[in-house]
Amino acid sequence: MSVMTDDLLARLLDKVEHRFYGKYRGFVVDNADPQKRGRLRVTVPSVLGDVVSGWALPCAPYGGHAGRGFFFIPEKKDGVWVEFESGLLEFPVWVGTFFSQPGGTTEAPPPGNSQSPPTSKIIKTAKHTIELADADNSEAIIVTDSTNKNTITIDKNGVLIVDGNGNKVKLESGGVTIESSKIKVGAAAAEKLVKGDTLLQLLTQWHTKLSTHVHPNGNMGSPTGPAVTLAPPPTLNSMLSSAHVVE
Repeated sequence: MSVMTDDLLARLLDKVEHRFYGKYRGFVVDNADPQKRGRLRVTVPSVLGDVVSGWALPCAPYGGHAGRGFFFIPEKKDGVWVEFESGLLEFPVWVGTFFSQPGGTTEAPPPGNSQSPPTSKIIKTAKHTIELADADNSEAIIVTDSTNKNTITIDKNGVLIVDGNGNKVKLESGGVTIESSKIKVGAAAAEKLVKGDTLLQLLTQWHTKLSTHVHPNGNMGSPTGPAVTLAPPPTLNSMLSSAHVVE
């Protein structure tokens, strides 16, 4: 019986002394997983010193089946939490990330770095941001492409799309507004848009001139007679839209 107890104690001591349980701070050295599984090679200073680990599997919140899952891979030098499966150093697992505070300033992405308590849920990479703003009366979804300066904002006012060229599309309760230096309706658009009010004014002037025009004869330029009475003009303003306008 004492032999069994000693053996059990020896095995327990071996597990305690030669296995590493819990989470350890690590830093990404390589994220170019040749197997495309989201694995990382990391340093874990408190456990491995300067030695770089083998490929650490991700502990993702969703996945486990071909073609679907949560795939957000940290970049080089990012801070990650590292565990070891069954406490064995040869089976590292990265389980999440953390924000450092160098110089007393948080590395959390804006606007989360200035909210207390935080009201926005943020997904931010080096070039793109998705913000779910949940503050009362300021709810919004904002998608930003910082490289090309494109943004989509969805809030209580409607939807606003702005691109890096200065073009804007605004959808709100009053309708849809398109702002651009050049608007095309249809991929093969070639004909120019007509300004309805201006066209109505020009046609009215033309009809007035035509209805008052007389032809002079050869006798000292005297008119041949009164102007011919034209039929009443059609109701020209009926061609104007009651809902849509153009600049």
